[in-house]
Amino acid sequence: MVALIYGFLIIGLFAGGWLCWFSYSVLRMDPQLGRLALATAVGILGVGSVLTAAVGIIPWLPGPETNDQVWLLLPLVTWNLMTAPWFVFTLQYTGARPAISRRLIVALTVPVLLVPLRVGLQASPVELPPAITGFTATVVFAYVLSLVASGCYLLFRQNKNDARFSLQQGLSLSAIPIGSFLLWNLSTFEITATAMVVVFDAGTITVCAGLAGARYRYGLFNSIPAVGTLGEEALIKQTDDLMFVVDADEQVIQSNRIVVEKLDTTRSELLNSKIDDVIGYEIDEIVASETISLETSAGVRQYDSQLSAVTGPHGNRLGSVLSFRDVSDREISQQRLSVLNRVLRHNLRNRMDIVKSHAEALPSNVEEHSSSIIGAADDVVALSQQAKQIDQFVSAQESSSQVDLTQVVEAVLDRLSSTDVTVTTDMPETAMIATNQRAATSAIESALENAVNYAASSVVVTITTSEGGYCVIISDDGPGIPVAELNALDRGTEDPLKHTTGLGLWQLKLAVMALNGDVLFEIDNGTTVRIDIPDNAASEIE
Repeated sequence: MVALIYGFLIIGLFAGGWLCWFSYSVLRMDPQLGRLALATAVGILGVGSVLTAAVGIIPWLPGPETNDQVWLLLPLVTWNLMTAPWFVFTLQYTGARPAISRRLIVALTVPVLLVPLRVGLQASPVELPPAITGFTATVVFAYVLSLVASGCYLLFRQNKNDARFSLQQGLSLSAIPIGSFLLWNLSTFEITATAMVVVFDAGTITVCAGLAGARYRYGLFNSIPAVGTLGEEALIKQTDDLMFVVDADEQVIQSNRIVVEKLDTTRSELLNSKIDDVIGYEIDEIVASETISLETSAGVRQYDSQLSAVTGPHGNRLGSVLSFRDVSDREISQQRLSVLNRVLRHNLRNRMDIVKSHAEALPSNVEEHSSSIIGAADDVVALSQQAKQIDQFVSAQESSSQVDLTQVVEAVLDRLSSTDVTVTTDMPETAMIATNQRAATSAIESALENAVNYAASSVVVTITTSEGGYCVIISDDGPGIPVAELNALDRGTEDPLKHTTGLGLWQLKLAVMALNGDVLFEIDNGTTVRIDIPDNAASEIE
């Protein structure tokens, strides 16, 4: 029987040695959140397991075969000592509190140190009143259990917040304190010496199994779960948006750092104010306004607002999260573009009318020159009209309407006149689609005008169904679109030295973008333009 007990003690000795090695290997890893705390907790378990096994093996020391209570308490003392660093590990590993001060570590550890003190007094001749020892034991026991329970809760909560952190990973880590405690606690019951050693081995092996699974199966430090929590905090801290949390009474509960800086206030002033007192707008006014003006440290700025409701578990509204994004530069840019666009088109049209009227009044002997002037003026006016059309469908917030693409093609062809080009169509009787009518008409008009103007003899227009909409295919036998112009479309901007010949292709591309569609060009013995127009009604159903 004694030989069997020694055999089990040797197993516990090797398991404890493996825990010591594991602790050392974790210490050698690159710095990670929770690394030192986990190494400390595992190291305590490893040293405690080795010490417990050694005490049982050495003949002149009290072992399990002597039924000495000191040996029975060694694993439990070890377990109590590891609870504080274990809790620190879970705080850092999950990101609940990544920065742990030495003062906090000391505060967490001091109550746990009462455990070895109580064991020492129990083994000494000093006798304390049972009431004191009992009360101390109860308080310390409740404390260390709360540390373990809180740490396990953080791990299981992480599984709900972070899909990358599996439930199995949380279970394997939780098995370290829970499994060892449940098993080692069995040694306090009235059991045989062999059974005491078996439960000691079982507790130590449970810790080894949990650590092995966490590290080698689930990648303990390959991806730190804290990155999700810290990343979310970093988003709030680093963003330039003003962010507030308000309660149901519109009282400011929390705000980010940028609010204090931009609004030239203090956090204490914010937390004692309503949102109306801080920014001058109530929540209803914020919701009703597209943008709001705020007086900031950089002057009056224009902000775009967004409101999100904060609800309780039963769906009741607790408050709101308000965020404000500075759109002053965007608003100024849009205003400038709007003014320049309108003034430019207006002045071009007026000046070209003057040019044309004077050209028409020139003597007949300069007819050739007057025709060139009038033609150039007409081109400029047409260019201005194209710019107006582009501005209309790009800037307008037009809702979807039912459009018959077949009728659109026929209407455009009726407006185009060419005696040298034959236009052949292959279209269904109706091709109804829910889309932006103005943009769809503009895209088809631009492609057809280009085809008819540059075709050598023929143009073919085909409308086919496509996945989620229709495809309008326009082919001509002309010289093809210059590669430089297609490259400009791909880049999305004009080259300073190489410009496109007009706005026709830009009108086509921008119109298709407004449709959320796609346009493809094929240049092979002419030009083929494929315009995919999605059906908004179909996408809404999906």
